[in-house]
Amino acid sequence: MDYSTFNTKSFIIGKNSTYPLLKFPLIQQLRDKYDISDDMLENVAVTFSMVDAETGVYRIANKAAHFLINDDIEKYYDEERYTLAFKFTTSQTRKAGNYLGEFKLDFIEDGVSCGKITLPMNKIMIRITDSITKTSVE
Repeated sequence: MDYSTFNTKSFIIGKNSTYPLLKFPLIQQLRDKYDISDDMLENVAVTFSMVDAETGVYRIANKAAHFLINDDIEKYYDEERYTLAFKFTTSQTRKAGNYLGEFKLDFIEDGVSCGKITLPMNKIMIRITDSITKTSVE
């Protein structure tokens, strides 16, 4: 079963759940737009933040996110080569509501930050819905 999403505009997760995994693909057009090379992606730190859409209060601030690399394009042809991902904890999804999420890429060269990009520009609409069950896989 695939516990992921590639819908980059909106994302729904149940209250007190850890799945599905939030994924944001770094499509080639996006990498071209921001001039992101494969070499730059060899040393990148990725974080995720989520703010309450109504109050503007951060629910998640700069937590470590995952940088997934698809090394087998022939087998996983429907996935991008590079994907940003975030796995929620049950404490991060304990309050139902509407949120806005974003990933930050911090490009590092010789141990020093040499540039940052926030994606997506229009944020990901995240909806945490009331649920009577917990969906988590440890």
